[in-house]
Amino acid sequence: MALLEVKDLTKAFGGVTAIADLHFKVPENKVYSVIGPNGAGKTTLFNMLSGIYHPDEGSIRFLDQEIIGKEPHAVAEMGLSRTFQNLQMFFNMTVLDNVLVGCHLRTHSGLFSAAFRLPSVIREERVARQWAEEALAFCGLEEYSRQHADALPYGVLKRIEIARALAVQPKLLLMDEPAAGLNDTETLEMRSLIRRISESGITVLLVEHNMGLVMQVSDRILVLDYGSRLAEGTPEEIQNNPQVIEAYLGGEVQYAV
Repeated sequence: MALLEVKDLTKAFGGVTAIADLHFKVPENKVYSVIGPNGAGKTTLFNMLSGIYHPDEGSIRFLDQEIIGKEPHAVAEMGLSRTFQNLQMFFNMTVLDNVLVGCHLRTHSGLFSAAFRLPSVIREERVARQWAEEALAFCGLEEYSRQHADALPYGVLKRIEIARALAVQPKLLLMDEPAAGLNDTETLEMRSLIRRISESGITVLLVEHNMGLVMQVSDRILVLDYGSRLAEGTPEEIQNNPQVIEAYLGGEVQYAV
């Protein structure tokens, strides 16, 4: 069953077409990766899927519902969350508070209830804190929960952003270059985390330039070239696709993290 289905998707900025007539399906409980050179349209695609951009043409169906036209918070509330290529972090807040931000969509108390600290608010805060702590534990971040984000290394910040996205309790997690800027040890930890996320029942849609990581965690891979679909298949099929090797990989490549 397809959790996400994209049909005939097109997006242009002025005279430049970033995504052209794109179609693909993301199956449930899989890691589906999107690769392509810089400028291929990968982040533009993520921005459309998450409601930041609205496409010029096409359809995006998530959980069998059309989501084009919905605002980002509405898409997230449906169960589609994301991380960003460039960190989106509240550096003046603790790690726990950063992750608690991701729980906001799952709470319903209004201004009046919060102002008077009604029992319903206290209950929701307790539950939200539990969700945040579980997300931190899942990402191996318990020891950092009381620390401020501005005092932590880049690799830890990457995992904090993932923990916040998981705190939304998504069905589909969009991960935009989670291994960018990581050293070899951190990349191995990220590979393990992506696998654990998938094994927990959350579908992962991954954009990543680290081909070793992509080939080791992906169930299927979509290759973009100038905003168009160049190829799709299993990691083995993509590695051996002459068009991919010629247009993107540029010859023989070693697929090792």
